[in-house]
Amino acid sequence: MKRYIVPILALLFCTNCVTQKEYDKALNDFFNEAIKNKALTQSLDSLKADCAKKNSDLSAQIDQLKLDSTELSNLVESLQKEVDDQNAAYAKQQSEYQQKLKQAGDKNQKTNADLIQMQLDLEKQKLALQQKEADLKKAMEELKSREAKINELEKLLSEQKTKADALRDAIKKALTDFSAGELDVYTKDGKVYVSMSDKLLFKSGSTTVENKGVDALGKLSDVIKKNPDILVNIEGHTDNVPYGNGSGIIKDNWDLSLMRSSSVLHILTDKYKVSSMQVIASGRGEFFPKATNSTPDGRAANRRTEIILAPKVDKLLNIVNGD
Repeated sequence: MKRYIVPILALLFCTNCVTQKEYDKALNDFFNEAIKNKALTQSLDSLKADCAKKNSDLSAQIDQLKLDSTELSNLVESLQKEVDDQNAAYAKQQSEYQQKLKQAGDKNQKTNADLIQMQLDLEKQKLALQQKEADLKKAMEELKSREAKINELEKLLSEQKTKADALRDAIKKALTDFSAGELDVYTKDGKVYVSMSDKLLFKSGSTTVENKGVDALGKLSDVIKKNPDILVNIEGHTDNVPYGNGSGIIKDNWDLSLMRSSSVLHILTDKYKVSSMQVIASGRGEFFPKATNSTPDGRAANRRTEIILAPKVDKLLNIVNGD
């Protein structure tokens, strides 16, 4: 989209240099591109909401797995006690049966009948005991499987946190030449945020990245290219001061934030060769401020571009879903 900006601005001041048809076509192309980018932003919002829900569901499922494992462990303990008690009762009855068998002989019909009934009872108790032992074995196998799944999930979550921390540290090291007022690097919800102020990237009202900003993006791109398994979301943000008079190419803050994030995306992918499969750009306008818009300092903090680096959670979701 950025490639249309300069020609169109030139046309605005020099309409005699081209035909009206060429001017209309260039303007129409630009607006079509802006519409596509807005659609991408809406799609991104939906994807981010879906990812947030999946992350929430994942945490809930891990908690539920732990709760189920505790209950299953209690069940195993209870079953084991029942098996032990039944084994003891079975051994006792079998001993009584053998004792009566020695005493009875063939002389007492009633005693023989009692012995037969006792033998039947012993067989029933033996079958019940075998079923309990089978239930215990199945419960123990399920408990072992659940514990293995929990251990694997916790290991992956720990690895993901370690990778996010290492990624944050690598980015901080790469961007040490820039001041705290120009950018900020931090982790949040398992993601690494690189928040760049507009004074580092853009002049007021401009969508062209300044040379110093291009240098910063170059250093950041070196880290991104070493981590091909992360996803990069570029979000443009503005303060709540209306942009211009709303009648030019950029009609409002939403357009401005979208075009700025698109400019950053093209520098990362075109100039520094970051994979296009990793990167997406979106415009957030003035709708997600990080500070108050009632003060100059607050508005300055809100005029920013956030580059959010998130590790993929495919492995975690596959484990939870049993794939």
